Amino acid sequence: MAKKDISKILTTGSLKQRILLVAEQRARFTYGKEPILTDHEFNQLSDSFKKPNEIKLWNEWNKHAVKITGALSNLQGLMFEVQVNYSNLRGYILVWNSIENAELLVNSVLHEIKDPKERKRIAESGAKGVDLLFSKTATDQEGYIDIEIDFEKQTYKGKKYNEEPDVTKEYSLLYIMNNVKAEAITSAIRFLSWRQAILDYIEETGFNVKTYKEILQGFTDRVCAPIIGWEKYSGEINTGLPHPQVEKILKKYAITPKIEELEVDEVVYNTFKIDFLGDE
Repeated sequence: MAKKDISKILTTGSLKQRILLVAEQRARFTYGKEPILTDHEFNQLSDSFKKPNEIKLWNEWNKHAVKITGALSNLQGLMFEVQVNYSNLRGYILVWNSIENAELLVNSVLHEIKDPKERKRIAESGAKGVDLLFSKTATDQEGYIDIEIDFEKQTYKGKKYNEEPDVTKEYSLLYIMNNVKAEAITSAIRFLSWRQAILDYIEETGFNVKTYKEILQGFTDRVCAPIIGWEKYSGEINTGLPHPQVEKILKKYAITPKIEELEVDEVVYNTFKIDFLGDE
């Protein structure tokens, strides 16, 4: 805001202009931003609230500031939770990528062995007891390595002696990634629901303070940023050309959540709005 505009508000500004300037100054102080008023100007502005209706509005906006600050603090904590889930999923995607690269590297070497039987013998010998993280190494009929991330495994967890094992996929990388993806989606939906509650509160109360909205947008940008910068793991391609076979193959790579498609959860929204933004 230009200095001449501030001076004009200090001397002849409307009640709404003056209270908005007070709120902006306080918000900037709260978040360590450069102030727009000197101490003298702020004191001068504060002293201008003398009439009963002015004092009433002053007190109301004080309450709004406390509620919004508290709500943003909780939203920031949730943002960090979302980012932890993103980081976990990103880590497993990198494991997956490493597994695929390892498979490609080994098979490029095996391809130099022209005798299929000899190739298969070497592949089977090399694959014995070698399973990368949450994967299962096998060989195909042509003697190449096939590292699976979606497989079943027997487990005796919770079983008594001589009982038959259960068959589960919970030790496979794809199963783990889908669980982490679900956690990321759940936390992201909570974030979007809390965010919308704050935005609606601002709209309903007219507490339209620029700094608070900038902080909110900063949190949102971090949650909506791509989990990993590789389009492949979204399960989509954006060439603008039809590639039915490629699209079919890429479907198995649809492991990152599509944040833009997530919707606000009304129960989460209402609970947050009542608990953190409701009347005391």
